[in-house]
Amino acid sequence: MVLFRVAVLVVVFSLQAVTAQAQTLPGLLGFSPFPESLFNGVAPASNLPTYRQSVCLSKYINSFTSYQFPNPFPPGQDPLSRLEFPIDQWFAGLLVEHRAVWWTLGAQAWVNLSRDAASRMQDSDWADETNISQKTIFSESKCRLNKGSLCDVYLVLGPPGRTVFSVRPIIGYRYQYFLFTTHDGYQSEILAGATDLPGDGIEFEQIFSHLYGGANFGTQINLNVIMPYLPTVQVSCQVDYAIVRALNEDLHLLREGERITTENTKGHCWHAALGIGAQVRDTINFWIAGDFKRIMTNGSHRLMNRLFGVDFSFNGSRVWSDQASLNAGIEFAF
Repeated sequence: MVLFRVAVLVVVFSLQAVTAQAQTLPGLLGFSPFPESLFNGVAPASNLPTYRQSVCLSKYINSFTSYQFPNPFPPGQDPLSRLEFPIDQWFAGLLVEHRAVWWTLGAQAWVNLSRDAASRMQDSDWADETNISQKTIFSESKCRLNKGSLCDVYLVLGPPGRTVFSVRPIIGYRYQYFLFTTHDGYQSEILAGATDLPGDGIEFEQIFSHLYGGANFGTQINLNVIMPYLPTVQVSCQVDYAIVRALNEDLHLLREGERITTENTKGHCWHAALGIGAQVRDTINFWIAGDFKRIMTNGSHRLMNRLFGVDFSFNGSRVWSDQASLNAGIEFAF
């Protein structure tokens, strides 16, 4: 009986899709504009220009940003030091779009709601010049995100299609800013044992600038065919590739003087987002989405400490970040 129902549903799906294409009318999988922005936009198709805004929440999961640098002098440990900062805070966002017939222009901005991370910041060093593969110093510290700011401005080109599946190109610019402070940690050394690190330890500031291009893919599914009173949902995916510039500054508060290290790097980012949304009122939509970014950059490292007259630079630093989040929002169309 179950197999029979499934077979009937498949036939119904196929007939409605074929009929829709033949008559150019909305069918079971007829297209409506899927999210042109990173996460939002789930309203039914329309040829009329509309203004849309979403109020949303985002939770980062198992995410981090890290950097490392080598020893520029013999024996040339690589890495000499590596620092890893967790990102698992809550963010609030506002997304706005203007959709015209042949293009869509949108922007989104996010700020962190929570500060303290559930995970610990980790700091590792390879200081033994006779055994360069041996990690000699390791520390873990609590970490708070004092300020996190994210923004994205984008332009989608081309008219919305009326087919079962649609693809539209997108170009845009993303900006990410993080300011962390580590505190109340502990450190262990192979030769010196373990010790506490009370108070604030490191202030770490990081900026990522993305210039990206990619595509949106989307379709619409009418669940009412399967069960009455279920809504029509839109499934969408965005995939893009970015050229990235990264700048970060590390101030070790527990060192003598003002010891500052700076990484200036370039690289790229792969990004993918998958979302689903449903219309709950004529002008109100609800959506959820998953998002993942992988950033990888390489460049220079600069060490400064004016108290000791230290200021020199060398290449070989590496900065990378994995950012995964779950997002939800309510969209209002006007």
